[in-house]
Amino acid sequence: MEMHSVPLRGIKVDPLAHELGTSEGTRPYLNCVIKAYGNNAVGLEAALQAVRDLPLERRYTARVFSALKWAFADFESESVRLDLLSIPELKRTEMTEELELAITTVAGVVADFQHPTNKPKHGSPC
Repeated sequence: MEMHSVPLRGIKVDPLAHELGTSEGTRPYLNCVIKAYGNNAVGLEAALQAVRDLPLERRYTARVFSALKWAFADFESESVRLDLLSIPELKRTEMTEELELAITTVAGVVADFQHPTNKPKHGSPC
């Protein structure tokens, strides 16, 4: 997949992603990022503590793991192969690009889990 720059106004946000990104559960993480990019060290430490204090089941990683469990709970490759026979090539190409991006993202998360530090290898400190 070829990478290129896109102006901010050219980015389209999926409505579900927007809903999740602005949800109550995401607020502590968003606050952390805002403090980090604003170079607000005191505010950042308080925001990091708010994330640390979250129960595990309310954390971002719990949401991601839950979604992955649902996505692969009944995965069966033969059914995918049958579907692919009737999906138009243009749509298949689109789906393939989205899947490749998702796989790259998940690989980054796995790398962060394998080598945990205070600062994730794939993103900001929050």
